[in-house]
Amino acid sequence: MILYATPFLLLGSVWAFRILLGAAGPLLSVVLLLAILLGAEFVAPRAAPPALEADRNFRTLFYIYVPLQLASIAAGMWLAAKLGPLGLLSLAFSLGIMTGVFGMLAAHELVHSRLSGERALGTVMLSGMLYRHFRIAHIHIHHRYVATEKDSATARLGEGFYGYLLRTLPGQFLEAWRIERLRRAMWQNRVLWDLAIALVILSAALILTGVKGAVFFMVQAFVAIAVLELFNYVAHYGLSRRVDARGHIEPLADRHSWNSSNLLVNFVIFNMGRHSHHHSRPSISYQGLEYKPSAPELPAGYAGSILLALAPPLWRRVMDRRVQRFEIAAAPAMLAAE
Repeated sequence: MILYATPFLLLGSVWAFRILLGAAGPLLSVVLLLAILLGAEFVAPRAAPPALEADRNFRTLFYIYVPLQLASIAAGMWLAAKLGPLGLLSLAFSLGIMTGVFGMLAAHELVHSRLSGERALGTVMLSGMLYRHFRIAHIHIHHRYVATEKDSATARLGEGFYGYLLRTLPGQFLEAWRIERLRRAMWQNRVLWDLAIALVILSAALILTGVKGAVFFMVQAFVAIAVLELFNYVAHYGLSRRVDARGHIEPLADRHSWNSSNLLVNFVIFNMGRHSHHHSRPSISYQGLEYKPSAPELPAGYAGSILLALAPPLWRRVMDRRVQRFEIAAAPAMLAAE
């Protein structure tokens, strides 16, 4: 379990740098995160540790991390009234990065759980970034229609990140809304309850921590959502499942998700780099995810690819040809499968 403890150190570094270095100090935690993830791409092996799916102790990390992340957000809101613009923005941005990376990875893992208590804890974490409807769209739409145009969270070939963000934010909300309208009575509609809870959270933030506290909360939530959608953007960019003349969608395969096989990076991001296995077995616990050699590999891991995605022309120059080469290479296997 110690191998997966880096998120705790990075979350703690936000506050350590704030105390030691002042207003802009928390930004060093983001630099440290990038240094670890990017540095690991050059020094750590690409291998798979043994699967440990049956060991429930690994779930304990999320039971601890989620309260710590939420407590950090609350502490930042309380402190916001005493901060100048630089101090407020640097702390909100840094905590937003941690929420979007580690808080979101924890929430994602928990909402996939078979245990209702874990799903509830994951939803509480999503409340800390005002993105509760994610759990509905992700599970009922993304995992069913990934790599098709029916999934708003799949980035199309040639689509830049900023255009994707403008499309996916309302798209995923509407997907969640449609699912709830089909499955539940209006008074049970979880999207409506999510909106009500978001309003309560923002109202409480304003009343208890003032305008600065509310602004702090919204900034870190926006940053967290943007980081999450960067993950989504690079995870399936340009990959597609074929649809036949009768409208039948090609079965989901390992080749429909971009992966990162770096051993150290996967310890830091709870094995999310083994994304293909997650899609084939969504309920498996993170420590049991395995490397799939037939899956496409991101050119610079998730961290490097996310940075590249922030510059759409560079991203397309690298990734569009990579997608096309991979699709051509995979064509014989696709025909054989048919």
